[in-house]
Formats: sequence, structure tokens, C-alpha cells
Amino acid sequence: TPAIDQIYANAIANGATGGKISGAGGGGFMPFFCPGNTRYAVATALKPLGGKVIDYEFTNRGLSSWSY
Repeated sequence: TPAIDQIYANAIANGATGGKISGAGGGGFMPFFCPGNTRYAVATALKPLGGKVIDYEFTNRGLSSWSY
């Protein structure tokens, strides 16, 4: 959609080197890889577009998105 294209373009313009859309339907997730301190500029640029910052990290054991 144009809104997702704008979010992605703003993230890249502010220092993210890539991103990925995940999820479907009424919700979703769009993580960005922000090397160094670029995450601050990316977060600032995405807030006016409704972006919510959630920290994540890569691990050797995969990804845990929720726990029971």
C-alpha cells in the first residue's frame, strides 16, 4: 500500500539498511535493520507515521515472539 511504501522509504532515508513486512490481516509487524546509532533517526522519522518502536535482537536460537 502507499502507506507501507512511505514507511519503508522513510526508514531507508533515515539510515535503515533493510526491512521486512511480516503478518497479515488487521495487524502486522515491520522490523528494520538499523546499523549503529541509526535506530534513533529511524524511530524519530516513523513516529509521525504511526510507528511503534519495539526492540529486538538476533540470537543463535531463533526468535521468540511470545511465551506461555
